[in-house]
Amino acid sequence: MNQQHPLVRLLAARSKRVVGLMSGTSLDGVDAALVEIDGWGAETRARLLAFQTTAYSTDERSAIHRLFTGDARAVCEGSFRLGERFATAALDVIAQAGLRPRDVDLIGSHGQTIWHQPPSACASGGVPSTLQIGEPAVIAARTGVVTVADFRVADVAVGGEGAPLVPWCDWALYRKPGRTRALQNIGGIANVALVTDRLDQLLAFDNGPGNMMIDALAPAASGGADSIDRDGAWSARGRVQDDLLARLLMEDDFLPRPPPKSTGRERYGAAVVSAWASAHRERAAVDLLATLVAYTAEAIARSYRDFLLPRGAIDEVLIAGGGAHNRTLMAELGRRLAPLSVRAFDEGVSADAKEAVAFAVLAVQAIHAEPANVVQVTGAARPAVLGKICLP
Repeated sequence: MNQQHPLVRLLAARSKRVVGLMSGTSLDGVDAALVEIDGWGAETRARLLAFQTTAYSTDERSAIHRLFTGDARAVCEGSFRLGERFATAALDVIAQAGLRPRDVDLIGSHGQTIWHQPPSACASGGVPSTLQIGEPAVIAARTGVVTVADFRVADVAVGGEGAPLVPWCDWALYRKPGRTRALQNIGGIANVALVTDRLDQLLAFDNGPGNMMIDALAPAASGGADSIDRDGAWSARGRVQDDLLARLLMEDDFLPRPPPKSTGRERYGAAVVSAWASAHRERAAVDLLATLVAYTAEAIARSYRDFLLPRGAIDEVLIAGGGAHNRTLMAELGRRLAPLSVRAFDEGVSADAKEAVAFAVLAVQAIHAEPANVVQVTGAARPAVLGKICLP
């Protein structure tokens, strides 16, 4: 008897066990979430079974950074190495749940963004394009599990920004009848989704640098003791330089730009921070770090004042991503968004696991040929099915 084709089996199964893999712009490590997903489309429901983050070593993080300006061979080899890394993360979280790879139906991998050049960045030339590496064929081969990856390119291909992609999942999983919720993610880049009952009212966009600039300066501010502003401890020792903060906000032409919009390290990356810190090396590094924390918080708060609150009242602001652990950033954000209720995201999924869960959900959408971009969010000409499928 012929074995049933894996895609036929996936289409027939209403409930699926799916691993979501995420490696963000902060380069903290690989987030792996094992999720039980029931249904697809608007009726999607998800339950987190296991989650873990495998931190990148210093050497791994440096190697990925080199890929941002690497040659074709380096990017090619790096993609296969990361594929191996993601496969290991998937196998580890499956084992953590006491399961075997054959007990899992699907993997959804975001990959690692090494270049993001959306249409909004091409006004003066260039081709709208985006590149995420971490070869999904390697993930499928090592795990024996059908793998979906490369989600952003389909949206860019139909004129969209290719980001943010998580808002569809935010609406599907976390909408509450009669409530307006701002789901704010603070990863390397900050992005927000304003979620109501109705998908056609969903508004989402990148709204600032997130942890990216903070992380870039943390090693200098900590005297080499830390690679991030852990718990906000280092920035809490500094004093915000009001003149530098005002100049940063005044010179940032991304912040006042209306959505749809997305951004990345091309605007807020380590090279930008290094040049800025060098220009102000007479100031203490901890003061510069505190200033970048205030800048990040004000960039987010300003987006609420300019683009979200004019649409109506917001019932609550839920913070996910690594920024939720930065106490200095959370305090700055709470103060600047007052009297809005601001708290860490915890909807049966931790603030750290939320994005990995989202890419598990997006993988299910792809298998069922269901569009998962939101045209008013990304600016795409039409809905698109996101992701490419690799069979083991």
